[in-house]
Formats: sequence, C-alpha cells, structure tokens
Amino acid sequence: MTERTKKLLMQLAGLAISVGFLIYLFYKVDFRALGGALKGANYWWLIPNIILIMVTMVFRAFRWDHMVRPIKKISFSRLFSITMIGFMANNVLPFRLGEFVRAYSLSEREHVSKSASLATIFVERIVFDLLALLIIFGIVLVISPLQMMPEIKMGAIVTIITAMVGLVLAIYLSSRGERESHVLKAILKIFPARSRPTIEAVVARFATGMDFMRDWRCVFWTTFHTFMIWIIMGLSNYFVLLAFGWHLPLTASFVILVVVSILIMVPASPGFVGVYHYGTLLSLGIYGIGKEEALSCALVMHATQYLVITLVGFYYLRREHLSLKQIEEKAEGHG
Repeated sequence: MTERTKKLLMQLAGLAISVGFLIYLFYKVDFRALGGALKGANYWWLIPNIILIMVTMVFRAFRWDHMVRPIKKISFSRLFSITMIGFMANNVLPFRLGEFVRAYSLSEREHVSKSASLATIFVERIVFDLLALLIIFGIVLVISPLQMMPEIKMGAIVTIITAMVGLVLAIYLSSRGERESHVLKAILKIFPARSRPTIEAVVARFATGMDFMRDWRCVFWTTFHTFMIWIIMGLSNYFVLLAFGWHLPLTASFVILVVVSILIMVPASPGFVGVYHYGTLLSLGIYGIGKEEALSCALVMHATQYLVITLVGFYYLRREHLSLKQIEEKAEGHG
C-alpha cells in the first residue's frame, strides 16, 4: 500500500467518523424546533464571544513566545501570525496538519529547527493544555458536583494518561545530560547502524525545543498563559449560552469546554465537525437542555469559532504571501 493510499484511507476514516456523529446528532431531530431555536437566538451576544476568542489567540502567541525564547527571540507579530495560520490550517486540512504548519512556518520564517519548533508545540498541546483542562474540570466538579457520563469519564482517563506521558517525556528531554546520552545510545541499538546518527540528531534538535522547561520563569509564564487561554475560552462559551436565553451556571460553559476539548482528540474531519457538536450536546444534556436546543447552540458555537479563526488565519496566510497548497505540502513532508 502506497503512502498516498494510506493517507487517503485515514482521511476517509476521519470523514466517516464525522459523518457518523452527524447522523447520530440529526437522527429524529425536530427541524422545526431546531430552526425555531436558531431563529430565536440573540446574536448580539456573539460580539463578546468573538472578541474573547481572539483574545485567547493573543495569549497563545504570548505563551509560545516564552517557549521559543531560549531558542530564539521572535517578534510577537510573527508568532501571532503563525499561530493564526496554524489554527486555520487545523480547520481546513486533515490530520491536524495545523500543528505541523506552525512548526514549518516558524522554521521557514525564523530559521528555527523544525524538530525544536515541533517540540514546543508538542509540550504546549499535550502537556500544558491537557493538564490545565483537567485542573479546571476538577475545580468545576468540586464547585458543582455533576453526574459524570461514561463517555466523559473514559475521555478524562485517556487525557490524564496522555498528559502524564507527555509531561514525563518533556521533563526527561529538558534535563538531558550524560546520563541521557547513555539511555539514548541503548535505545538506538534497535535501529540500523546507518540511521542512528540521523535519529540521534533529530532527537537532539527536538530536545532543544524543551529548553524552556529548565527556566522556571518560562515555565511560570507558560503556565499562566495556558490557564488564561482556557479560562477566557470558557467565558467566551458563556456568551453563546446567553444568546439562547439560558441562565445556566457559569460552570456549564467550562464543562462544555473540557468535554469538547477531550472529544476532539477523536480522529475526525478538519474542523472537528461532528465530535465538537456531540461534546456540546453531551454537556448541555447534563443541565437538562433538550436535543434541538442543545444542537442549535452547538452549531452556533462551532460556527463562530470556526469562521473567526479560519477567516483571520487566511488573512495572515495571504499577508505572509503563502498558499494553502504550499503549506499543506510542506507540512505533510514535515509530518
């Protein structure tokens, strides 16, 4: 089987998962009630929602600055531009290529090692983001005890395991030294001799992206910005709930945030279509919101985030004189 065939099959599998979720979500839906909920919403509440979405992107760029600073000082405007392009790419390209797009863009524009830039993104997404979400979810459960559904419980367990493995790997690589070189050499023995120097060089460059973990100031500010990102994102969800006239507790918007963030780890089509909506529906069901009303909210919440980030991302793509096809090809080659 060729590499192209494998990628096509994976892409079709993700599309099938999204379609499956959509069929489940819209099965036996009262479209008159769904349309009524969408028509009755007060869309003025989306203005603060959109503003806060963009504020989180600013914080993402600030966070990335603290992570790459030990490697190279890069302007905020450049980091913000690359961040927007990467998140846009996640919305329109398969396989979460947006993460590789960010690594490729940073490498090409700022001459930072691709492996090192990818390492910062790995730690950002797999360690800091997941751990922050779990802590926020824990606080929500303490403040407002909820009956956890089996899907949420299983997702939380998988997330904890993923985050802890990532954290251990990040700490290990950031504290590399003579002892690590011995361990690395032992691991390299399982690979053919001719490929060992290349693998060792890639691991060394990847480890460079973890350098910020050895500076407590960088770790502190990365942690601070991570919590700000997710707190603001949770608050942005609340304005969508207000748009539908629901006066749910503020914790409801954070439940949606955490559940959706866990569920979008499931392979799906670009933009997390289907899994995002199912997570929102699942979360609102906890608070007694009916299927049609919850689905209408999911559609608006997803569309707002998707359109804002995609449109702004395309603006920066054009400003950087790049094409979508170009970054997709480079990202696939990098991945």
